[in-house]
Amino acid sequence: MAQSPPKQLAEDYYSGRNSRACQFCRARKIKCDKSKPICTPCATHKRHCVYTNERPKPRPSSAIISAIQTEKRAIESIIVNLKQSSPEEVVRILQCVTIIDGSVQLPVPRSGAGGGSNHHDQPGVSAIRTTEKPGSRPSTPLETSNADEAELHESDGDFDVSQYLSVDDHGQVGVFGLTSTLHNPGQTSVPNVLPIQEIRNQLIANAALERQKEFAIRLLPDIDGVPTSLGMHLLDLHWNRQHHTFLLTYRPAFMRDLVSGGPYCSKFLLNAIFACASKYSDRVEVRDDPSDPRTSGERFFRRCQELMLEDPPWERSTIPKLTGLLLLGSTFVARGEISKGWSYTGLAVRMVFDLGLHLDLRKPGCTPEDIEIRRRVFWGAFLCDKVQSLYLGRPIAMQLKDTHVPHDFMDTIEELDLWIPYIDPEYRDTSQILYNPTPVHSVSTFQQLCLLSKLMTRIINRFYSVGTTPAKAQASLHTLDEGLTKWYQQLPKAITFEPWSESPVASQKLVPPNVMNLHNTYHSLVILLHRPFISDGHLRSGSASASSWKKCTVAARNITSIVGAYRSTYSLRGAPYLTCYAVYVSCTIHVRNAALEEGQNRENLRLLLASLKTLDELSVPNPGISRPANIIRRLMQSNGISEGPGES
Repeated sequence: MAQSPPKQLAEDYYSGRNSRACQFCRARKIKCDKSKPICTPCATHKRHCVYTNERPKPRPSSAIISAIQTEKRAIESIIVNLKQSSPEEVVRILQCVTIIDGSVQLPVPRSGAGGGSNHHDQPGVSAIRTTEKPGSRPSTPLETSNADEAELHESDGDFDVSQYLSVDDHGQVGVFGLTSTLHNPGQTSVPNVLPIQEIRNQLIANAALERQKEFAIRLLPDIDGVPTSLGMHLLDLHWNRQHHTFLLTYRPAFMRDLVSGGPYCSKFLLNAIFACASKYSDRVEVRDDPSDPRTSGERFFRRCQELMLEDPPWERSTIPKLTGLLLLGSTFVARGEISKGWSYTGLAVRMVFDLGLHLDLRKPGCTPEDIEIRRRVFWGAFLCDKVQSLYLGRPIAMQLKDTHVPHDFMDTIEELDLWIPYIDPEYRDTSQILYNPTPVHSVSTFQQLCLLSKLMTRIINRFYSVGTTPAKAQASLHTLDEGLTKWYQQLPKAITFEPWSESPVASQKLVPPNVMNLHNTYHSLVILLHRPFISDGHLRSGSASASSWKKCTVAARNITSIVGAYRSTYSLRGAPYLTCYAVYVSCTIHVRNAALEEGQNRENLRLLLASLKTLDELSVPNPGISRPANIIRRLMQSNGISEGPGES
């Protein structure tokens, strides 16, 4: 029986019959009429007409193309490292690279959960990535197959920012995507990119020079109406405390423009810094009521309100406005003014997108300093968004799939700055003079916090968003747990911290507060990842997971140990609300364990009471913490746990 035409055509296509031109026409790239036994062009040129039944070569998939691009970038990274390394380092790098079946591979060292990995001791190696043949690369713990995470842009090599840019009638470049009514693509000149080492040297040299010039500020009669001595006191507090956590304010540009009136300092940002730093000051001059520490900085908050009325932030986005809003938003949340803090941060996040910071955008005339500042402000905003989301239990505003910004920071002058707690020259505390200086490691710590924020985003999306189900969460648990473990194992040795270690060297190691905040954040995420599956967890579908319970218990104890070290070394007077959140999260586990405890050895109760006392101390610089402390007390009451005269 004759086959129907559609079926015959389908078989012809898949078998290769009549689907391609003859060999002669294909080679000459001319149209073939596929006549049999000889086509017209072959008859005209008196050629032997030959048809082949070979299947058409498939086009490479996007996954194969992506894998090839990844391999290309990895090889380029190796070459750059080799060219920038000393002969000894070159040998060391090449020894780490192996060739297996034509694929370049770099083994990833693994170590116990308590220490850093060995590759951080090998210069140049940490920047190299393993490359394998297309389609054979296994997914890492930081990667998932979910659609929203598959759209991440992690490098500059395969991302074209031009599709998001528009040029108006005046030649100004704006950020309007392909769906926008304002999308008007045009030619934009991209600044020439200098070699990385040249950029790094330029920024570090400039930062060192600007630091020397800061003395000129102390010669000013006042700083926006504030006596210079008081203004510098508050700025010194800011650089010593808040600055090292999120690196929002780029010191060389801010201090320079404070004098010159440049674009990276404004009266609004200046007063926002004054307002936020005031809570760490013991000077009565910063208080409205000299006897009430809670009134610290009130006049600076009012000044910010006045400046916002004069130059509304919603009329024009600038980096000083964005940074000031982020600082104020975090401080308002810590003070318990939740709606105000949430709104300020939300407006700042909108500015991030309005300014194109989420695209690592390089406009015409953009300098290496501009790029460095934009990257730092973006990641600072990204972190503020995630921390507030966790603290308030609300959706995040900045998703990874909508951003494309490297966390490679070129100015590393602060990395090895020696840090001690700020000592007020007018109120010297003799006990503080005994502190041993320690390298602050602000850049590497911030970079690790950026990496951790990516995992933070996935934990929020997978376990705490509307529509999360036990099945979906369980499917992501193992991958994210591995991701957290790998992050911890690969921490640079210089910023590891384990005060609970049996090793005297590790347990007595001195680190600055920003490193302690990093570790507290990590252990908080371990709890947030596993807590849904224990006891009364909101994603528990069967019996409580013994493994998750154990990990939560260990993480809670580690937080208590870290905060205890913080308290004994520096006091909690200058601790940020990031520390407060970590203590609260640990308390949610301590109270569950204390409720199950029996007998005379009430270790979990002791940890709970010590953490509760810590929350009370933290509520002095952060008044809003008194509310979470009361929630823990209510949990204790509901579980029949008496506070009593507990140990600390």
